[in-house]
Amino acid sequence: MAFPLKSIGYLWAFPVTTVGLLLAAAARLTGGSVGLHHGVIEAHGGLVAWLLRGGRLRQGGTAMTLGHVILARDALCLEASREHERHHVRQFECWGPLLPPLYWGIALWLRMRGRDPYLDHPLEPPPRT
Repeated sequence: MAFPLKSIGYLWAFPVTTVGLLLAAAARLTGGSVGLHHGVIEAHGGLVAWLLRGGRLRQGGTAMTLGHVILARDALCLEASREHERHHVRQFECWGPLLPPLYWGIALWLRMRGRDPYLDHPLEPPPRT
């Protein structure tokens, strides 16, 4: 029996997915929702909504991806960002646990050069037209 190639992507991303699963569980325990959508766990609301709002220390966001888990502020943010976040799921399947330090290293490098660490980031998908 052959080992499906897709399984390798799930295993490679699993260390980061584990963090996402913990946050998804925390979202559910604090009143949020968790579901499965085409092989990706999606969570919104509860603690996740609070974390993504950002607070005083950092700018917030509408959604983020950790391995095979997409976290969003609410159902509308999840729907609006699903395609974008699935791009990051595919990146996690390629880069696995190397993606977070790579992503943040590039963001820091961009900021130090006066560029936008999100809008100018090469790992961010181009905007939909």
